[in-house]
Amino acid sequence: MKSIIFCFTLLVFFSPGVQGQRLSSPDSSKYRINLPGYWRPGNKIWQILNDKLPLVCEELKDKELCGDNCSPRYTIEFEMSEPVIFNYSPNHISSDYTNNQYKKPSEVWDFATWYGFECSLLLLDEKDKILTRLILVDTNEVWTVTNRVTLASYSPAPRQMMYIRRNNRSGAADINNTANQPVIESVAQEGQTPFAYINNNKDKLSPGRKDMLAVIDNKIRGW
Repeated sequence: MKSIIFCFTLLVFFSPGVQGQRLSSPDSSKYRINLPGYWRPGNKIWQILNDKLPLVCEELKDKELCGDNCSPRYTIEFEMSEPVIFNYSPNHISSDYTNNQYKKPSEVWDFATWYGFECSLLLLDEKDKILTRLILVDTNEVWTVTNRVTLASYSPAPRQMMYIRRNNRSGAADINNTANQPVIESVAQEGQTPFAYINNNKDKLSPGRKDMLAVIDNKIRGW
């Protein structure tokens, strides 16, 4: 019975699973940073974070930054919320009231979208426990993104020219239109106000993920 127990103990001790766990034990001398693909390897942001993070996180002091093929004790995770829209602001740029069959009256507007969001870097241990939250962008900060749009402007239909011709015999007025004159057909054009455009295109005016990542990029570069 003792020999059976001894063999079972050896089997557990030298099993591949146990060996794998021992080999993948956290390396206390290294840490990893997980960032979105917006910052590719070699981007200056990586070097800035590697220089600055150990100064604000005691756990990362004298630690070496490693890549994906490592099992570090500490990890920096990226966290960003969805944008919250505060307001929209239309700004008139120019108008073109040329009205012909090839070009209709139009107006150019810049639409500024005022928004906020939150972004943080989370310091996690090997058990994914949050040790420190470093706020990069706070919710009380306001940012803008601008979109330039050309809108159709209102244009009334032109009045038709009328000619009055006197009848030489009776003296009565003979009202005649331009039936015998060349006429360029033109109709009224329904315009669009900037506020109507905002109400119908809020998804197009909202900041994209790249807009927010650009804000964070400038923040980190300013450290």
